[in-house]
Formats: sequence, C-alpha cells, structure tokens
Amino acid sequence: MFRIFFVLSFFTLYTFAASYQIASSPKGTSYYILAQSISNLAKNENIQDIVPLATNGSVENIKLLLAKKVDFAIVQNDIAFFAKNAHQPFLEYNDNLQLILPLFKEPIFVLTNIKGINALTQLRNKKIAIGDIESGLSESAKVVLNSINILDSIQINQIPENISIQKLNNGTLNAIFVNNLTPALKKEINKGKLFIVPISKTLVHKLQNTFPYFETHKFTLENQEIVSTIAVRSILITRSDFDVQIVYSIIQLLTKHYNNLVFPDAYHTNLNELFKIDTQLDWHDGVQKYFHQHKIITSSDKIFNKYFWYIFIATIFSIAIVLFVLALTLYKLGWLNRFHNNQALISLLQKIYFYTFKYKYILLISFIVLSYSIAVLIIKYFEHSWAIEHNVISVFDENPFLESSLWLFIFGATGYNGDFFPNSSEGKLLVSLIPMFGLGGFFALIGFITSDQIKKYILEAKGMAKINFNNHIIICGWNDKTRLLVENLTHDNLSIKKNIVILTDNLDYNPVEKYDFNTQFVKYVFGLPTNRESLDKANIQEASTAIIVSDTNSSDPDARTILSVLSIERYCDDLAEQNIRDKAKDIYTIAEIVDPSNMQTAKDAKVDQVISLGDIESKIFTQSVQNPGVIKFIDEIFTYDDYNDIYSFPIEKGCKLIGKNYDEALLILRKHDILLLSINTEANRTPQELSIFLKKNKLSRAVITNPIDIDEENYQLIENDLLIVLAKYEERVTQALQKIQKEI
Repeated sequence: MFRIFFVLSFFTLYTFAASYQIASSPKGTSYYILAQSISNLAKNENIQDIVPLATNGSVENIKLLLAKKVDFAIVQNDIAFFAKNAHQPFLEYNDNLQLILPLFKEPIFVLTNIKGINALTQLRNKKIAIGDIESGLSESAKVVLNSINILDSIQINQIPENISIQKLNNGTLNAIFVNNLTPALKKEINKGKLFIVPISKTLVHKLQNTFPYFETHKFTLENQEIVSTIAVRSILITRSDFDVQIVYSIIQLLTKHYNNLVFPDAYHTNLNELFKIDTQLDWHDGVQKYFHQHKIITSSDKIFNKYFWYIFIATIFSIAIVLFVLALTLYKLGWLNRFHNNQALISLLQKIYFYTFKYKYILLISFIVLSYSIAVLIIKYFEHSWAIEHNVISVFDENPFLESSLWLFIFGATGYNGDFFPNSSEGKLLVSLIPMFGLGGFFALIGFITSDQIKKYILEAKGMAKINFNNHIIICGWNDKTRLLVENLTHDNLSIKKNIVILTDNLDYNPVEKYDFNTQFVKYVFGLPTNRESLDKANIQEASTAIIVSDTNSSDPDARTILSVLSIERYCDDLAEQNIRDKAKDIYTIAEIVDPSNMQTAKDAKVDQVISLGDIESKIFTQSVQNPGVIKFIDEIFTYDDYNDIYSFPIEKGCKLIGKNYDEALLILRKHDILLLSINTEANRTPQELSIFLKKNKLSRAVITNPIDIDEENYQLIENDLLIVLAKYEERVTQALQKIQKEI
C-alpha cells in the first residue's frame, strides 16, 4: 500500500512539476517576448512550467517541433503552410501540425534607400536582404520575389534584421525585407531617407490565389499617404498527438488573460477576431474541446483544394454521360431485349433514344464544352500544386476560368500558346492532348452538321423530310388553282403570314423549287392526306388549318376530298386523345367541292368551310351579266395590289370595339380609311355553340353584312367575333387597331 501511494504521489508531483518548451525566436525579438509573457502567465496561474527557447526563427521552430524537441512553437502561418504541403525547406507532408491560437499580424515591408522606386520589379539587379536563414521572413520574401520573376536576378543577403538595417543605412544594401517598422525606421522614412516599396493590389490578389496565408495590409505614413503591402500571421502551434488536457489548459489561459500578452502594439488583433482567421491548419482537439464547452463558432478548420470539388462533380457527370451513351448503344444493338418484361424501361429507352437523336447537336456541343471544362479544371489543379511546390505564381492557375477555357480552345484549334502554357508536367501533357481531342470533336461536329444538311436538302427536294413548322396550313392535293392560292397566302402585302406545307402525290416535281416559292414559308411533302405517316411528315400535330383542294384528275374528286377530310379529322382526334395534339384547338378544315350537290355531304363530314368554285364562278358570271362592272370590283378586292384588299381580324379581349354595333364600328373604322364589310359570328365557335348564340341574340344569320333588321342593327360586338374589312394594306389595319385602343 505504501509503494502504491508513493508512486501515485511521485507521478502527481512530476505532472505538475513538468516543464514544456516553446520555440520562439532570438532573444529580444517579438516572438521571444511573447513566449516569455505566456510563460509568466503560466507561472502566475500555477500551470505547468512553459520555458521559452530562443531559436533562429519559424523554420527551425517547426523542425524542432516535428522532432519532438519542443512542445509548442510560435511560427509564421506561411511556414506552417510550407511544412504542411512539403514545400522547401520541408521535404515531407506534415499533417500532424495543429493550431492552438492565431496571434498577431506581421506585415512585410520592403524598404529601400533609392528614391523613385515604386514597384518591386524596379529592384531587379539590386542588393537585397531578405531576412535571416531559416526565418519565416526569408521564405516569404522568396515567394514574393519569385512571383514577379526577379529572384534570380538580385544579389541575396540572408542576414539578421538589425544588421540589414545598418547596411541599408550606410548604402551597402539597396533594399531590405522587414517584419516590423521600429521607431528608428519610421523616423528615417518620415525624413525621406528611406522609402517603402508598395506591393500592388494586383500582385497581392495573385499571391492570395496561390498562397492563401497572405493578408492585405495598409500602412499610413506621417504625411497621411497610404502604402499597401502584405502580411502573414504569427500562430501558436503544437503536434496533433500532444496531450489534449494540457492544450485545453493553455487555450483557457491565453483566452482568459489575452490582454496581458505582449504583442507589437500596432498589429494587435481582438480575441474574437482570431477565431475567424483561417490559417490553413486544423484546430487541436484540446482547442476544439474548449470551443465546444464555451460554444465558440470558428471559421472552417480545413479548406479543401479549390478545384477538387469542381473536378469531382465534373467527373461524376462525365461518367453519367458515358453510361447514358452505353445504355443507348446497347438498346440500339438490341442487347437489352432481355428486359422485354420491363416495358417501362424499354419505353423510357425509346424516348431517350428519340430525344438524343433529335437533339444530338446540343448534346455533342455540351460534351465538347464539358470536356474542355474538365480539362481546364484538372490543369488548374496541377498548376496550383506546382505553384506551391515551386514557390511561384502560375499564370494558368491565377487567370479566371473563362479566360483559361478560351485560351485552351484557341490553342486546340490553332496551336497558338502565347505566354499561357502550363508549367506542371501533368498540365503540359493534358494541353498537348487537347488539340487531338478538341479538333477531333470540332471536325466531328462539322461533319455531322454538313452530312445532316446535305441529307436534309435531298429529303426536302424529294418531299420526304419531316417539317418542323407549327400553327401552319397544310394544302392537301394540287390543281391548276393551287399555285395562285400559295402565292396569295404568302403575298408581300400580308404582314402576318402563316407557313404552308404542300402535301400531294400527283406531281413529278417539287412545286416549291419549280415555282420559286419562298422556302422560309413554304415546304413540300410527297404523300397522301389519307396516309398518317405523310401527315406526320407535314407535322399535322401542330397544324392549325388543312385545305383540301380538288383533284381534277380523279374520276370522283369530291369523294376523294371528303375521304381526305375524314382521315385528317379522325387522326387529329386520335392525337388529341394521346395528348400529342392540343385538344382545345381543333384543326380548321377547308374543302373544295366540285359538285355543289355534294356540299351537304362535306358538311356532314365535319368540314368547317366548304367551297364550291363552280358555284362561285356561276354566281360571278350571273352578276357580271346583270350588273356590269361588278367583275372589276371583285377582281380588285380579291387581288393583292396597291389598292383595297379584303382582310379580317378577330375581336380580342380588351378591344375597345367590344360593345359597339355595326354602324358605330363602321364609323370608327372609316376614320382610319377602313371599310367594314361584315361581322362573322361563327368564327371560333362550334356548330352547337353557334346555334345557341344565334337564338340568344335573335339573329337569323351568322354573318351580318349591311344589317337588314333591328336585331342585326342592335347587335353589339363581343370577344371572338370576326370583322371582315376592306383596307389598302394589312399593316394599316394593325396600326388602326392600335390607334383605336388609345382614342376610345
């Protein structure tokens, strides 16, 4: 029992008597003074003895810490960054360095005794002191000078700061790097004997992209001039395997007595701000324990490489595309027939294959863009690592993503590289392969487009191409009047023209080419209106009107016309049931009947408008005999010229003509040189709706031309009524309606 008590007592005394060393810097410098103040606080609070150790600087401190010759170290965060990323002078990656507390900001000033130097590039070929060997200042100076490509051109002196200041004052050196402006240096600067060389915002931004530990710092001179420079930060670190409870005691001590620590006054940082600083190191578990107990929220402990997640997401997306293409290929080859029981899968693959083929250009372009994007991100990843490893800024890494992508595209297409070529071996390899794949994809795209255009032209010439018009007119059949019909429907006087598809099988030529119709508005399909495949090519799914002209070569043209109407109406109904065609928009059919006695049969076949040209012709002849001069009137209004033509327009919702009767509308339109001929109430109404409408308004006819009774005179225009007018140009009708909306 006595032995056990003795051992426990000895262990307890040893624990409280144990001392720990904190590596700092030479005696008298800021790091050593700060370490001494931490030691004094530990003694005053009866915590383990913490002994400051004078060293040559941050590099030596980390080496001592990794070798377990010291327990804590005050270092610059840039040197910790180098140690973590195996950057010179450290040869291995060190993930076991962890943060206890960020301390104060350490600005890096470049002083010179040469007046007129206002940029670091002007120090080329000069004698410069960059700090003592193995100091953090020395490594930071190398990064800055190397990033502007003057490190190899200067005469480097690695000497202690106090000696470098003496040599700068006596002219032995041209410039020096320092971490702090002493009162003596400030006095020399204010006298105009020494000058601060500013570090431009552009250079600071470039440095921060590659070396995130750099901070921006501004210094105000006595004359209120502001000089911009950079800064690093001193941090207190330890090893990840160091005792959690001891670190917990240390962080608790430092936060409790933070204001009693000795910092350089000018660069003192508030305690609350310290926890938000990202030093590129993880917090130690002892610190995490303290944060958890005191509910302190900190900045992210660990920042992933800025390109890692981009590359990861892009790679996953690329794999998905490959699997997608593979599935389509297996489906096309018939290897997926084993899934014949899964009709949903087969149906899905059919739809995917259809849309893939339909939008193949978009997919190909997307794949090329994605390939370039992934290549740029991967190259930037390698360049970023190379820049850190070689202590220099990579132009390819520093430039924006879009600029890098544009350069890669130009290089892939022309071979021009400018001053943008990557420096890393992996980046050079990828860039060298890009022209092969880039040009290959580009030529493949050109090949696809060219072959498709040639194929499309041949199919269109033969009337076998699928038409992509919408809300268009399909003219079924061809006779000696069809040419004039197409020309009138596409006349220049019409400001709004509907696209036209000529669907016929009784021609041995392409009417669009032969009669030089405008291919922007007119297309040709070889086929029959009774054939659903032909109707699909004419895009009956999105057509608004079907005109069936009489086949004069047939022995029974009216029967053929009525059969065509029935086929079109039936197919459109089927498409509507399958939700392929809009159910609310029935196709409007117009049929030409040769024998007037067949007009009722055509109406029974649900033809919306029946035209018997023979009947019309006989009526015109009769009128020309009984009323000489009528034929000239008819010729004028039915021929598009520079005089009056017939136009129609619907009364839309909100139109100011709503509520006006025939005479009122007539007077309003006459003010704009437009003559109202008639009001058509049957447009946009089904036969059932029209019958109810006429009874409700006590009208005996659907078309009101020159009102003949009191009911027609009192009828007021409503939405969807169609006004038929005489006007010089259709454009004038549109302009008049706009003016009427403002006037009434």
